[in-house]
Amino acid sequence: MVNLNKNKFYLGFIPLLITYLYFAFYLRNHSTFFMPREYKVIKRLVNNIASKNNLGDREIPFYIGSGTYMEVRAKELGLCKEDNCWYFNNLSPYKNHKNINGIDINTLVKNSYLFNGIEGYAWRGIVWLSQSTFRTYGEKKDYLNCTIGHELSHIIFNNHIDNAIKIKDKFKEIEKINNEDLKKIEEKKELFELELNRESEMKADANAAKMLINIGYPKETCVNELKFLAVSSRGDAYTDKNSTHPGFVERIDSLKKFVDKYDKEKDIKEFKPYNWKWTYNRKLNILIFKPNK
Repeated sequence: MVNLNKNKFYLGFIPLLITYLYFAFYLRNHSTFFMPREYKVIKRLVNNIASKNNLGDREIPFYIGSGTYMEVRAKELGLCKEDNCWYFNNLSPYKNHKNINGIDINTLVKNSYLFNGIEGYAWRGIVWLSQSTFRTYGEKKDYLNCTIGHELSHIIFNNHIDNAIKIKDKFKEIEKINNEDLKKIEEKKELFELELNRESEMKADANAAKMLINIGYPKETCVNELKFLAVSSRGDAYTDKNSTHPGFVERIDSLKKFVDKYDKEKDIKEFKPYNWKWTYNRKLNILIFKPNK
């Protein structure tokens, strides 16, 4: 004899189970509560920055990648051609990857976490950080905040158009005044573009320091972070005119001058509080800050 009540129970339970599994799957892949700890750190630090600083009215995505070590090793192991190795730099450290040509990519990701250092940049409106950045800073979350503020500055205060106008104006005059061949003009133009890039880096340092001072950090926090970065990265002490970044001596000196003069009271007085929300997508490996303006 068939137990109809039992069958009805199972028939009613299956849709509930499917709904539960779907909901659990959705939360795991979209809820900020279940995202990797590094993204939780970003969310906490940026919430603090946004509480006293206007971060603009555009969405700001954050992406955590494996880092340069992956790119270098992939090149050494013959996993990619010169122009295609950047792919490995951006590999998500939170996914399982298939072996390539017998090479265990997941082991390379773990090695990158251990042997890579501090890396961050802003590209096409996205703040990119290597997972190893979080390990290198460790408990120095104030220093990590300086790096995040620096990259946020590149996005919020994007001066690409201003720099393009400066380049156009400057070399328009050079072509009129000097009878130089095109190659020499192009060389001077490239050096001037690099000079403007270095100025942008020092402005980003200053904006990051301002953000942190506004939320109550000591004035010297980002100056000390630059000193820490200089030692950990073994970066150039002095500025190279062929580099996009100034040497650490110039960067530190410039930032010291800024923080000594900066008075946060005016900024705090003019600041208008606003709301924002966060969205997370595990599949795309991205966390997005969304201002509600």
